[in-house]
Amino acid sequence: MGSNHRVHNDSASAVAGHSVQAGQIHGDVRLYQSLGDQVVPRQLPVAARHFVDRAVEQDALTMLLSGANTEGFVLISTLDGVAGVGKSTLAVYWAHRVRDRFPDGELYVNLRGFDPVAEPMKPTEALASFLTALGVSGERMPQHVEDRAAMFRSLVHDKRMLILLDNALTADQVRPLLPSSPSCLVLVTSRNRLHELVVREGASRITLEVLTDDEAEELLVRYLGADRVATEPEAVRSLVSHCAGLPLALGIAAVRAAENPDFPLDELVLELQDERDRLDALDAGGVTGVRAVFSWSYRSLTPEAARMFRLLGLPTGPDISLAAVADLAGLPPREARALLAELSRANLIDQHKPGRYQFHNLIRAYAAECAAKDEQPEDRRAAIRRLLDHYLRTCDTIDRVLLGRWRFAPELPDSTVSGLSFETESAMLSWWEAEYANLVAAVRNAANVGLPVHAWQLTYKLMYLFKLRGQTDDWIASYEFALGVARGLGDRVAEAQLRYYLGMPYFGLKQYEIALHYQESALELFEAAGDRYSTGLALTVLAEIYIELGKLDDAQQCLLRGLAVQREEANRYGQGYANHILGILHIRRGELEKALAHLSTALVLFREDGWKFDEAFVLHQLAGVHLRTDHSTEALNLYRRAVELRREIGHRPGEAHSLRGLGAALHAAGDLDGSRTCWQQALVIFEELGDPEADEVRQELERS
Repeated sequence: MGSNHRVHNDSASAVAGHSVQAGQIHGDVRLYQSLGDQVVPRQLPVAARHFVDRAVEQDALTMLLSGANTEGFVLISTLDGVAGVGKSTLAVYWAHRVRDRFPDGELYVNLRGFDPVAEPMKPTEALASFLTALGVSGERMPQHVEDRAAMFRSLVHDKRMLILLDNALTADQVRPLLPSSPSCLVLVTSRNRLHELVVREGASRITLEVLTDDEAEELLVRYLGADRVATEPEAVRSLVSHCAGLPLALGIAAVRAAENPDFPLDELVLELQDERDRLDALDAGGVTGVRAVFSWSYRSLTPEAARMFRLLGLPTGPDISLAAVADLAGLPPREARALLAELSRANLIDQHKPGRYQFHNLIRAYAAECAAKDEQPEDRRAAIRRLLDHYLRTCDTIDRVLLGRWRFAPELPDSTVSGLSFETESAMLSWWEAEYANLVAAVRNAANVGLPVHAWQLTYKLMYLFKLRGQTDDWIASYEFALGVARGLGDRVAEAQLRYYLGMPYFGLKQYEIALHYQESALELFEAAGDRYSTGLALTVLAEIYIELGKLDDAQQCLLRGLAVQREEANRYGQGYANHILGILHIRRGELEKALAHLSTALVLFREDGWKFDEAFVLHQLAGVHLRTDHSTEALNLYRRAVELRREIGHRPGEAHSLRGLGAALHAAGDLDGSRTCWQQALVIFEELGDPEADEVRQELERS
């Protein structure tokens, strides 16, 4: 950072618009258009009320900030230390003090690096949170971490922002979240010493030590008042000693004492001594003994709240909604809310968003241990089953509304849980997205607790969400896991359905041979089971793959067989789908009149039955045929309708394809400015999605 070397870039002429200067560039360069006026993100959590002034560490952070823009490097500081030492508390407290120096806002994320149950947050997920705060809609969200990171760096370029990355696990988890602008300050907290960030990124490092005895007593004074602390000096010293200077442990103990002003501190000390075996670690400042401190709050709960606390340790998702808590505990929402309020007052759970709750990671581990110790195995399993029923039945409701009667609907396990209902499709998609991480986690949780039917059915019900939002990686991982579960059950029907839908994301990735493997095996299982309905659909999907592999005769045979089956079964959706793919087949053969006939038939069937997703696909294909036959006006109208429909349902990849087609139609009509605008819009989407078609659009823009 102290080098005197400088890089100079000169332009041969005046530069209009954005200019990027760099000494060396590795990888792609992506520019993103400003999102315009929007709410400035202010994501810092609430600062702690009771806080011991760690003057040395705060001064070190302030000195770092005072060096802003001096060397052109991003300012990064890592704050590390043992669990419960107050890293996050200090970081948030100091950030509030200096937030006025960051007019463009602050971003915050808990990276869950040390959560004892949930997986550490992936950089992709953290970047999605940041991009959403910066105004990027879900439909515009890139899928790959590199593309999200590039968009994030572009959007915060030259902005004065504070970025707090809390509870990081490794430097690799942090790096994609770093801006490239020296006007930003990044503060990272971690239990690990992130030496790699110090060496490679030039981060400064601050280690937060446990409180001294004097600081610990000061913290107790802030909670309990000077008079009470002064009247019991021996008990205070013993309490400080047993808590080993950990602010988390001291804070929990002080809250217990403050809520019971007549409760002698000597009695708290005796409770610590009663837990002697578990307090040995606490004396050493380790994590294990902290559960002894949590036990004070746990034992002070009403029996009903204590049971709620234990049950909340069973799910493996990152947070939980009030409705899910109610079903987990088998209680009406009103009673569940009251118990959650009691847990919140005891500092055992946090309502981090309206109606959504999460544990501190150490408390969550303690809750899980309490459940293992104090709940009977059958009661634990029953609670998890109620939660899984909540997720499964809610997903089933959404699946039936959005996909309707054409899709195979497995018989759900019996349950007293009914799940949620919604008034609008928008509300359904919002719930799905809010619960996304919990739903994906619930699949494996179901298998782990011996509920394999829930595991595969829940995965099956997430297909449309995966498809609509382009969550290809999760689609493949979840379905492959569920396929293994179905095999273990010996459920050939489930295996067939999972194979059928597992081929689709591979088709989208243009990995046609893998897609072919899954579709051929699904077709074999459908035929063996005598499932004519699914056989017809599988034949059509198989034909679509054959077309991409250039096996047009094989595709035609499959389509004719599939269409005959769909007519026998009176499956209007299947007939529409088969006619749609027949249209594509004839386009590939140059038989455009035949293509128009089949596509027009498909359009009528899809439109009459309200299949907007498929209607948009057919509109796009029809527009392409009209463009090839020089019917430019009709092509323009059809492409515009396809763009509107795909934008309406949030099908981002489809929107980009139709924008590209619209650009071609405008170019053919002589509207060169309009065509460039459409291609530029398509390029932005393809780049966000990491779609290789972006290269083709760039070439079209260069030629235009």
